[in-house]
Amino acid sequence: MKKSFKYIALFFFIIIANSGCLKDSAITDVVTEENNGEKIIEYLESQGDFINSLQMPALDSAIDVHDHLDIYEVLDIRSSTQFAAGHIPRSKNIESANLMGAVKSISQNTIIIIVSQTGQAASYYTGLLRFAGFNNVYALRFGMVSWNPDFLGSWNSSTEPKEDFTNLAYERPAFTPLPAVTFDNSVSGIKEKILSRIQLLMSLSFGDPATSSLSTNLAGLNVIYNRLDSTFTNTFIVCFGFDGLYIWGPNGQLDIPGHPPRAVFYMQFNGYVSDLRSTSYLQTIPSSKDIVVYSKYGHSSAFVVAYLRMLGYNVKSLLFGAGWKEDLPQAYLENYAYDKGN
Repeated sequence: MKKSFKYIALFFFIIIANSGCLKDSAITDVVTEENNGEKIIEYLESQGDFINSLQMPALDSAIDVHDHLDIYEVLDIRSSTQFAAGHIPRSKNIESANLMGAVKSISQNTIIIIVSQTGQAASYYTGLLRFAGFNNVYALRFGMVSWNPDFLGSWNSSTEPKEDFTNLAYERPAFTPLPAVTFDNSVSGIKEKILSRIQLLMSLSFGDPATSSLSTNLAGLNVIYNRLDSTFTNTFIVCFGFDGLYIWGPNGQLDIPGHPPRAVFYMQFNGYVSDLRSTSYLQTIPSSKDIVVYSKYGHSSAFVVAYLRMLGYNVKSLLFGAGWKEDLPQAYLENYAYDKGN
């Protein structure tokens, strides 16, 4: 059902959170079932609940890496061709499937930067490594695009408002069971089983900047859009971030549509409220549908995709985020030297 966006409700939630109730009390309508998805959530929340913390998203800027390159270990997950065309000095080219082993061999006192072309693929793999307990791992914000203008052509977004978009708010669906998750029975113990699942998800290819099984774009959404009922075929769209991202159009204009039709807003942790907690609205994300998540620039959504994939959801990240109104910020773009060759 459509309705105007309720900032009063958000204020009410913040008051509750400040009193300590929201974070400590489970919502009674949550569907609970004894399955592996539930075990994954319990384990990750007991280990710091990264996805619902102020550490999320774990990003470092090009200027930080450049100015302190001697203390960073830079792991570049792009193809060998992309790496040879230009890479950060002292960086190592490595396939995503081999990241876990590489990170294990590096001291946890060393800051590790994962680099991809636009930073979105790096965010996905960094999220998985964070879930595995490597709190010294960060993704390079905007990837090689932020390092030098020679890579700027990889960023593909448009600030033009899209046809059929809206600024009406849509309610979260009813709570549903978590997806079924199968563990590798060759390993024992919940930590080992989760690490095995993370390794499996590390082997999947996250398109950056091209689409893949883990990423899509507006063109991909347009293909499945049904103008008769303003829905996307068997697809649920999540807007993940802060409230202004959802309701406002470009430049904060309320008279310009701000999001795709039927998209539903989920609050990123703001110090008080987080909609992806198990005690909040996580299970209103329908397990029976394909999920597409978008955030401001595509970094946070890639982290969320890593989390929801852990839980068994069939989910993709919308590349370049809300590119129809959040253009690439010039303040993050540098002009640093880079090396060529392997």
